Amino acid sequence: MPTVIYPPTIDYNWLYQRPQQLLKEIAAQGYKVVFFNNDRYFKQDRGIIEKYPNFFLCKAGVPLSKIGIDPPVILWISYPPHVSQVGRIYNESLVVFDAIDEASGEFISWAKGLDLIVRKADILFTTSKKLFNYHEKLHNNVHLCPNGADFPHFSKAQKLFSPMPKDLPKNGRPIIGYFGAIAPWIDWELLRYISSRNKDFNFVMIGPTYGKFIIPVKTNNIYYLGRKEYSELPSYLQYFDVCIIPFKITPMIESCNPIKMYEYLSSGKPVVSTNMPEAATLGVVSIGRSKEEFNERINEELRFKRDKDRINARIDVAQNNSWSFRAQDAVRILEETISKKLGT
Repeated sequence: MPTVIYPPTIDYNWLYQRPQQLLKEIAAQGYKVVFFNNDRYFKQDRGIIEKYPNFFLCKAGVPLSKIGIDPPVILWISYPPHVSQVGRIYNESLVVFDAIDEASGEFISWAKGLDLIVRKADILFTTSKKLFNYHEKLHNNVHLCPNGADFPHFSKAQKLFSPMPKDLPKNGRPIIGYFGAIAPWIDWELLRYISSRNKDFNFVMIGPTYGKFIIPVKTNNIYYLGRKEYSELPSYLQYFDVCIIPFKITPMIESCNPIKMYEYLSSGKPVVSTNMPEAATLGVVSIGRSKEEFNERINEELRFKRDKDRINARIDVAQNNSWSFRAQDAVRILEETISKKLGT
């Protein structure tokens, strides 16, 4: 089977994101995956670790000869400036550009190399309809491949399965929960508003701070718990009463298909989001188009949080949007393109 190479881009262990999830499932489809780790935050001791069958986590700089590469080689790029590596290092037969975010706002640096990687790629995957519509005009092999859910992992939170984590507030008040980066793209004025209007709610924010960002809103009912291991997230999610995606609506966010949305839904918990297109079209996420409406949606979802029909609808959407299904689609497209390009 082919080998997928992901050049050193992100720290594998910092936040478990789309590259780790999707490529893990592609490995489960029988492909060999070589994930070069940019171990910026958590240093990798061994040069090569087989994390899962066919999935090899490698320190940057480990020679390919030590890994064992099976042709054809597919270079999988999600960071456009890595176009500089095309044709220079990996002797690849196929180039995939996985367009995961718009090159604007906090990701404006991604614009460097974007036009070139679009021209050099054999396949473009896009996470959102907005990105698909943009790239479809520039390339003849573009496919919508949204983010998905690690359903087996997060579905554990459909019921209480472990004791409450020690750092969750234990005052008996409803928990309005978020996990992900603590970052500039959060609508901090919205968070200030909903926390001030609901003094009898606990607002729990889980995740690492993005870069040197300084948290601008601190009140006695907002709890910042910091980064948690991916394995720990369901143990927190099980105690959330409502899950939130309080993002500013910017061009970059309009192109965002949030992974956390599917992870929340796997638990059956209510989800309230700002008016992100990818959330608004899903059908099971409550949308707050203003700070007042966002607040109303939280309170409404709390009233109906035990509604079985709503719970089951959310779980069904998450299950039908699993990373396993995403990988099956991606592998089908890879094989079609390999066959056309290499005649195999």
